[in-house]
Amino acid sequence: MNLRNAFIAGAAKSGTTTLYYLLEQHPEVAVPAVKEPNYFSNIDNNEDPVKAGTGPGDDSTVWTRSQQEYHNLYRPSDKHTVKLDASVSYLYSTTAAEQIATYDPDSRIIIVLRNPTERAFSHYKHLLRDGRETEPFEEALALEQSRIDKGWEFSWHLTAMGMYSQQIQRYLDHFDAEQLHIITLKDIKNDLPDVISDITDFLGLSPFEYDLERQERNASGVARSWILSRMVNWVLGYKATINKIIPPKLSHKALQLFRSFNIKKGNLEISEDTRRELATTFKEDINKTESLIGRSLKGWLND
Repeated sequence: MNLRNAFIAGAAKSGTTTLYYLLEQHPEVAVPAVKEPNYFSNIDNNEDPVKAGTGPGDDSTVWTRSQQEYHNLYRPSDKHTVKLDASVSYLYSTTAAEQIATYDPDSRIIIVLRNPTERAFSHYKHLLRDGRETEPFEEALALEQSRIDKGWEFSWHLTAMGMYSQQIQRYLDHFDAEQLHIITLKDIKNDLPDVISDITDFLGLSPFEYDLERQERNASGVARSWILSRMVNWVLGYKATINKIIPPKLSHKALQLFRSFNIKKGNLEISEDTRRELATTFKEDINKTESLIGRSLKGWLND
């Protein structure tokens, strides 16, 4: 079918899950059997940092191996006009922008940015939630490069994923600026009705009354049971197959229900020293990102 292709390309832990499940409500949007097919970051990517990894729980990530497999994840009908893919690996991937442009040069790309210090810490807590991380945050940061060298997947690239300027530039190299819609997590938190209305217009969808209270969030926390979390990670590796039998909404609800029982918030905060060090690490890239998107991000250095 002649559907417009739309991608929520990332960044991970920046509000992409909220946007995906709101857009899923729209009757003109076709969604896949899995939220993140990770197809376009999985084509000829030997040098790409986004690929199957060898770290704890890395086997839970779904990797779509062929275009036919990718198309089979969708069940579009006559009412659908947009095909949505929310694989957050696409922003960090060094090859996905080019692959998407080759697949459909008229694609629409949504990019959501977040204070990179907060994004790194949120992703760290995500790994804790899933029973994959066992080290304190500062130690995880110190181990990042060695984990990358060992071939652990992109979820462990806590600071590298927050260097947004090159990631955005790759999309500007392959798409017109009008095909990119760049917002921040703060936009989502401060004015969600306007954000989702603007995205609806950007994707060429009909006006729609979304249920803004029915949101899904990819919550982070500390796992009560490491063993149960790892069991869920193992199951997640088969979610593309499972969701061909069980509707994705039901399997997602079941997963969220389990996590609500298995997660405790914990007393997790970034120390002021670590926050200052990360702000220094990200400062130059934040300035470059500001220039690319034409928007002040100075608050990220002061939050």
